[in-house]
Amino acid sequence: MLPEFITIKTIYLILHVFGAVLGAGGAFASDAMFFKTIKDGVIEKTELDFMKLGSKLVWAGVFVLIISGILLFMTDPSRYLNSPKFLVKVTIVAIIILNGIVFHLIHLPHISKHIGLKFNESPSFIKKSTFLLASGALSMVSWILTVILGMLRQVPYSYLEILSFYLLLVTFAVLVSILLKNKILNIKVTGHNNES
Repeated sequence: MLPEFITIKTIYLILHVFGAVLGAGGAFASDAMFFKTIKDGVIEKTELDFMKLGSKLVWAGVFVLIISGILLFMTDPSRYLNSPKFLVKVTIVAIIILNGIVFHLIHLPHISKHIGLKFNESPSFIKKSTFLLASGALSMVSWILTVILGMLRQVPYSYLEILSFYLLLVTFAVLVSILLKNKILNIKVTGHNNES
C-alpha cells in the first residue's frame, strides 16, 4: 500500500526521469571516453569496452523511458496526446533510438577495427569521422533536452516551436563538431593534404 502523498503516477514519473538520467549518463560517459581516447590518439580494448558499457546504459535508459512513458500515457491518453512537451519527447526518443542503432551497427564496429591504431593516421577513420562526430553531437543534444523536458512541469510552446528549437540546437552542435573536426581529432591539415 502506497502512502497517500505518493500516487502510481508519481512512481511512473520517477521512473521516467530515472530513465532519462540513466540514458543521458550512459551517453555522456561514452562520449567522455571517446574524447579521452581521441586525446590519447589510440583506442585500447579497455576503453572500447567502457564505451560499450556506456552504450548498454543508454539502451537501459531508453527501455525505462519507453516503458514509463507508456505507463504515463495510459493514465490520461487524451491529456498526453494534447501535450506538446510529451509529443516532442516521443519524437526525440525516437531519434535517439535511430541514432543508437546507427552507433551500434556502424560506429562501434568501425571504432573496433582501429584498436591499437592512431586515429589521425587512418584515412578510413578520418573519412568517416564527420558522421561519427555528428552522431555524437546529435546524441548529446537529444539527451540533454530529454532530461530538461522531463524536469519541466509545463512548456508554454507548441510542438512545432519546441521541435524547431531542438532542430536548431542539433544543427548548431553538428556544425560545430564538423568545423572543429581537425582540432578534435588532432589532424594536421597540411600534412594530411600532402598525403592525399
